[in-house]
Amino acid sequence: MCRIVGGIEFGGDNTLALSIESMRDSMISGGPCGGGVYISHSVSLAHRRLSIIDISSFSNQPFFSKDKRYVLVFNGEIYNYKQIAQTLKDNGVELSGISDTEVLLESFIYFGVDCVKYFDGMFAFSIYDTFSNKMYCFVDRYGIKPLYYYMDSDRFLFSSELKGLFAYPKLKKQINTQSLGYFFAYGYIPAPFCILDSCFKLEGGCYLIVENNKLTKYRYYSIEDTYSICDDFKAESFKFYLQNSISSRMVSDVNVCVALSGGVDSSLVCATLKDMGFDFEVFSIGFDNKNFDESFYAKEVARILGVKNNYFCCSINEAKELIPKLPFVYDEPFGDTSALPTMLLCRKISQSGYKVALSADGGDELALGYDRYFWAYNRYKKHIRNFGFLLDIFSPKTSLKILNAIGIDWGIDKFLRIKNQLLANSFLDHYKVEVTHFRADDFKENNFCFVDNLSSIDGDFYNVMSCFDFKYYLSGDILTKTDRASMSTGLELREPLLSYLFVEFMNKMPLSLKVNQSAGKIVFKKYLETFLPKELIYRPKMGFGVPIESWFRKEFRGLIDEVIPFCFEFIDERYIRELLKGFDDKRRVDFAKIWYLYTFGAWRKQWGV
Repeated sequence: MCRIVGGIEFGGDNTLALSIESMRDSMISGGPCGGGVYISHSVSLAHRRLSIIDISSFSNQPFFSKDKRYVLVFNGEIYNYKQIAQTLKDNGVELSGISDTEVLLESFIYFGVDCVKYFDGMFAFSIYDTFSNKMYCFVDRYGIKPLYYYMDSDRFLFSSELKGLFAYPKLKKQINTQSLGYFFAYGYIPAPFCILDSCFKLEGGCYLIVENNKLTKYRYYSIEDTYSICDDFKAESFKFYLQNSISSRMVSDVNVCVALSGGVDSSLVCATLKDMGFDFEVFSIGFDNKNFDESFYAKEVARILGVKNNYFCCSINEAKELIPKLPFVYDEPFGDTSALPTMLLCRKISQSGYKVALSADGGDELALGYDRYFWAYNRYKKHIRNFGFLLDIFSPKTSLKILNAIGIDWGIDKFLRIKNQLLANSFLDHYKVEVTHFRADDFKENNFCFVDNLSSIDGDFYNVMSCFDFKYYLSGDILTKTDRASMSTGLELREPLLSYLFVEFMNKMPLSLKVNQSAGKIVFKKYLETFLPKELIYRPKMGFGVPIESWFRKEFRGLIDEVIPFCFEFIDERYIRELLKGFDDKRRVDFAKIWYLYTFGAWRKQWGV
């Protein structure tokens, strides 16, 4: 696991060559084991290393092909590299086979751009062909590892994090309002969008080629194509694909631990590893506020499975220390409050001497575990959408006064959700209302022109929601959260439920094996019954949240006032003041809106944009 940065300057400028080391070292926490650089004419590549597979100097980067034609910088892991190495050897390719870095580059030389179709792993990498003067950039199927890129008439730049581009002196730092709209709506910015104009994120399943001042992007994998029910589906194959997916993520030359919340997904990972004979420790985190504390369940799972549990409690003082660091660690505006406990847990694991930990992200999308799936489905089935226009006759505030006068006690955000869901033209539009916070009415009130173009597949409602979240929420929010939190502490977090073979197996699974009328993850829970008592498995989902709303009502309230002025250029000051007054008066206010405004303001202040 590493950090990479580089690019090409087309006009003979040497700014990139002079800046490449500072760009690289802006991300040093993600690669504390060493760094390298390649500079040749207009091309510069650099790398920070966190040694996991082949910890010798053989895999130092930039990494060169034997004939020096190709130069590689690589962030990630190829878990099936030994199998690919054997395939290459069978076809006459000479290699040592001890490093996934070497196997990656030799695969590119042998298979060309199709090499990524053979890889099972998480990766973002760039290869420069010194003969043809072409630069290639790839990311894995699901966007687990990030790659930002910037293009204008004079240069192409790429970086694992936006801070790597911020360190380039001639970067044009102009906020992209379309991307900002996505942030206020969803709390994250989905690929390919980026908060800065001329900057983008390379989407999962894509690669690009830069040649002669021209960038061309290609797609080699689409999650939409995996949602097709298999006629000869065999439920007994579940264990085979699950075990392969999880065990493959244990490939490492250093010790691997597991992050255990006590929920279904992380318990599934631990139970499977234990069943396969792996020896490992787990790390869990709790909170003084019992409404957010899942640590009891994590302790019970660890006790029953017989694994050592390293438990830590998140105090308000530790959270207070981390909150000011959020805009630096997450160098785009990022609104998921669970970034705080994720950062703290990663810090504790790293301080304990581990370089690698398994997470369990993706399970909710694969096995339909989010409560909102059932809320959205049931509301869509029950709503009488033909009467939605009745809530759209008057302004939201006037309509709310009328409803309150006749005894219907709704807050403004509940009213907007119901109204917009009743007016939705499709189930996907209905679901988007379920998962957004700033909605069309909020943007209209702020004269903020925002058009949501995010799309998904057609078909069964549950698959529509799963596909939408897989394309956007998983990579834009969940995997962004874990990548930045872990790499900020020099820790690699792996995703054992995201082997592409397991993902495709799950997406072909009949819905009856994943959901019933009120709950999901049926196949996960049934499998867990072999290892854990039902009371640990069949309980309400808690998620990985923190009591940050209560903290901001008390100890942290002053933090908002410090950064809110940085929002006034884009969101009306009167709107913000009214929102904050409602929050202070303890009226029904969607706290996510306030948190998004805070994180955006803190981000602008941090980066001077």
